Amino acid sequence: MEDYNKRKQIYVITQFNHPREVTDEAVEAIRILQKIGIVIKNQTVLLKGINSDPAVLGSLLKRLTACGVVPYYIFQCRPVRGVLNHFQVPLKEGSRIVEEAKTMQNGQGKCIHYAMSHPTGKIEILGQLNGEEMLFRYHQAKNSEEIGRIFTVAVGEDQCWLDMDLN
Repeated sequence: MEDYNKRKQIYVITQFNHPREVTDEAVEAIRILQKIGIVIKNQTVLLKGINSDPAVLGSLLKRLTACGVVPYYIFQCRPVRGVLNHFQVPLKEGSRIVEEAKTMQNGQGKCIHYAMSHPTGKIEILGQLNGEEMLFRYHQAKNSEEIGRIFTVAVGEDQCWLDMDLN
């Protein structure tokens, strides 16, 4: 892997969801990969009762950046069987949690994107626009003309997902 990484940059995407997962063993594994030039980024799923406290999420981001891992995405929990109405955080609350966690960061810790992997594409959750509407942007889209499009959706207080076709 070290030889290949000299020809082409290798990235490893980890998934740490709670600061307690950033163990000594995990940090040692990260250091081994970094020594051979591999860039480590992390994606996290926002999970109610696990990392849905800004202090917990902020601590996770700090622990990651302290060992050289760049926070990449915080994903909205998908509405799939087994987690629906159990681990999902409402969109408005999630946006607040992510923004509060970002205020606790320096530099790379602020580089995260709060997003959802929606059937229409990867949608960044930009935040609350006013009392009812939230602002979103397509990072990726099935319809290439949608990439980068910024749009608003009226979001209910308990709404955890965008259920409609957004194209």
